[in-house]
Amino acid sequence: MSTEYLMGDVGNVLEALLGTADGPRQEAEKHLRKLTVETPAEILLVLAQIGAQGVGGFQLDHRLLALILLRRLAFKPISGLFLNSTSQHATAPFDVIRETTRGRIETVLCAGLKDEMDTRMRKGLGKCAAGWVQESSARHRPLLALPPVLLELTTSPHPFHRFTPFQLLDMTPTLLVDSVSDPLPAPQLAQILLAGMNDPSVDVRVEAIKAVRSVLMEGVTGKEREEIGADLLHQAFRSLPRLPPEPLSHALVPLVDLASVHPNLYLPTLHDILPYLLSLISPPSGSTNHQFSPYPPSNLPTEQWEEIANPATEILLSLCELRPGQLGEWENGKVPRELVGLLIGRQVGSFDEDCQDWLDTTNLDEEDEDYPVFAEEALDRLANALGGTTILPALSNQVESLLTQQDWRCRYCALVAIAAVAEGCLEELQPRIRDVLRIISPTAKDPHARVRYAFLQCIGQLCSDCEGTMQKEYADDVLQVCLALLEDPVTRVRTHSAACLTNFFQDVELESFASYLDSLVRSLMTQFQAGPLFLQEQVLATMSNVALGALESFAPYYRDVMDLNVHTLATATSEAQQKLQGRAMECATLIGSAVGKATFASDAVKLAQLMITIQNNLQSDDKRSAYLMDAWTSLCQTLGDDFEPFLPQVIPPLLEAASYKPPKMDVLLSSFEESTPDSEDALVASNTSEMDEKVQAFENLTLYAFTMRGKFQPWLMKSMELSLEGLVDKHSEGVREAAAFLVPGLLQVAKDSRVWNDSPNNLIEVFQRVINAMTKETDPSFLALLYKSFTDSLHVISLSLPPQLSTLLLKTTEAHLRDLESRRIDRELQSEYMDEADREIYMEEQEDEDSALDQIENALFMVLQFNEDGAMEEKVEELKRLKGEVRKRGLDGGEGGEEI
Repeated sequence: MSTEYLMGDVGNVLEALLGTADGPRQEAEKHLRKLTVETPAEILLVLAQIGAQGVGGFQLDHRLLALILLRRLAFKPISGLFLNSTSQHATAPFDVIRETTRGRIETVLCAGLKDEMDTRMRKGLGKCAAGWVQESSARHRPLLALPPVLLELTTSPHPFHRFTPFQLLDMTPTLLVDSVSDPLPAPQLAQILLAGMNDPSVDVRVEAIKAVRSVLMEGVTGKEREEIGADLLHQAFRSLPRLPPEPLSHALVPLVDLASVHPNLYLPTLHDILPYLLSLISPPSGSTNHQFSPYPPSNLPTEQWEEIANPATEILLSLCELRPGQLGEWENGKVPRELVGLLIGRQVGSFDEDCQDWLDTTNLDEEDEDYPVFAEEALDRLANALGGTTILPALSNQVESLLTQQDWRCRYCALVAIAAVAEGCLEELQPRIRDVLRIISPTAKDPHARVRYAFLQCIGQLCSDCEGTMQKEYADDVLQVCLALLEDPVTRVRTHSAACLTNFFQDVELESFASYLDSLVRSLMTQFQAGPLFLQEQVLATMSNVALGALESFAPYYRDVMDLNVHTLATATSEAQQKLQGRAMECATLIGSAVGKATFASDAVKLAQLMITIQNNLQSDDKRSAYLMDAWTSLCQTLGDDFEPFLPQVIPPLLEAASYKPPKMDVLLSSFEESTPDSEDALVASNTSEMDEKVQAFENLTLYAFTMRGKFQPWLMKSMELSLEGLVDKHSEGVREAAAFLVPGLLQVAKDSRVWNDSPNNLIEVFQRVINAMTKETDPSFLALLYKSFTDSLHVISLSLPPQLSTLLLKTTEAHLRDLESRRIDRELQSEYMDEADREIYMEEQEDEDSALDQIENALFMVLQFNEDGAMEEKVEELKRLKGEVRKRGLDGGEGGEEI
């Protein structure tokens, strides 16, 4: 097969695709697709020859692009290319070319891997070869020519040759098992990996560590992993100290993956691993004199140190989370004791001493990208993993000393550290709250504004995490200090005091704050008048929570607060005030809910009219949209049937949001970006907000359907169509879940309005499509939700299903039960090869399956309730027996449930 006649054509395509002009690039893509449909074998071969062997004398970028095109074109179905001209299903070029052509292409790729000398070109070749192996193996066609080449390359004198076997093992970890006539024994594979980790070349050593990760996670059985894994991991850590900083950061990342999935591999050599990781986390020296840990400070620049410290910290945190006993007890608690100090030290050193920018900030919605959140999140995870018995002593050793330091950063970080660990240390912290408050109370009057801010952060977090202890036992202390700090000279501190009150009022009884209610409301109103905008926004959010805590006791303040909200809605119309208007809608509807319909009714119409005006003037990405949705639902729940006149304004925008369909992404074959998805149905990243709105729209439609019932009837058909489509939405789990909850609500609407009494076909279609969705579903957790939706729907209509639907349901259910039984039997057979991490993963899957079995049982029970057919009853009983058999299978430790 000659490809010379295509060389010029393909060269022109490559030149155009590398250009910057969109028109020629698009034309080149069309031409390349046309050539591929007409001569698939020749096109793939010429791309391989250009890329892997440099045929045609093309430049490096052209050759790399040829390899990318080869990998993407070969395995992607192309319109116009068919295996069977009768059925005309689009087929990938690889699947239509002859085996001899596939062999020639693979020979070219292998030759390139052996002969290519340019390191960048070799990496591109490796990616292309790995992709070819993966796709070929998926078609049960191992690439037998490649393993001998890789084994030969491991002994090459050139480091860029020795790099390639590990690159391919990283990307295709089963290569030396699946693509050879005699699978390589695990010990022999381990020797290859060990040699790579001891290679003279830094690049080879790093790539070998990546290969170790992939092989241990995907390339061996659980038994083989136990046999070779710990030694490989130990050798990886022995090789790390010999790496320069930049490659060291890359080598640590694959070890993070192993820690999060196979933590047992670390346990035999903790004595070597843990001290080394802790030393990597020691931050560069700061300007404070406090001693955070026994480790010398890093001498690297901060950014370079973070590239190493972040994965090292992640490894330690994963081990603490997954093996808390071993990590917490090692050397009498050395890991948590030193890690707490290292994390606080990291945070202290991350702040600039000058915080004028923080004081001057006027837009609190913009995330502070410079804020050192890493350490706080790590402390939170550490506390949740190891608990208060271990963490609180380590934290106490640091906090009391830090609170006496002159450097405000030390005092600040001590307070936010307490806030960070509160949730994880709750059981041990609650009896010691009084001691904690005694220690931190002086900071409420700290001379530095940011420390006072941190005090409020700490108090607010304790209010949120301590299950009402702060509200029941220390309400006076909290309210007095928050009222005092609502008068702070620094606006951000005043704002945070209001935010702290929001946390306090989320879990509080009236008697805890009744004597402070008047002072709180008056102070908040004063702060609103004082501004600025971000303080006003927070005041309204806090006032909402105060009202919900006070309920009818808020009535004396209702008029003033409602007038304030109405005035804000009417006058705060600039773009900068969108969030303020949103908060005003939220506050107005929630205080109306708090005081009750009788008091609120006279303002509800005026409020609704203002909301309609805002709704009619919404812009794209308008901050008021989400607030408006929530405000309408709150109004509906308060007014009940009296909300009916507003439904025509509320429901159409929700239907529009629920109708949103993400656009398809036209993926350029020529893209050099490896993360670019190949699927034509891939979503554009910017669609996230629209999809979130779609989910919320479905949730709100559910609320309106259940609340308004028959009065929702005008929107029944459109809503039902959207919900049935949503059951099989391939873009969003959230949409599928919300749609499943909406279906029974809409059936209640149909029942109450009697609109389908003369149209039974509508009911039949609903259940037909719900059962069809069940039939296609493979995820046990969502299958459970679909069966629940079916059961609730049948309960609503309280009628027997037509025979054809009952038969379809039972057939579908039997298929799912057989599938679940097969999965569980497979697990039983694999159990002796599983390590603990594998077992945990499979046990989680089994729990999801148990939930599905429970919902299947409920659905079968509901079917029998409305069907007296003897044959149906016999079939249902047979399925229930099968369900019982499924329940008995699988890994030990499942629920096992009793039969009904």
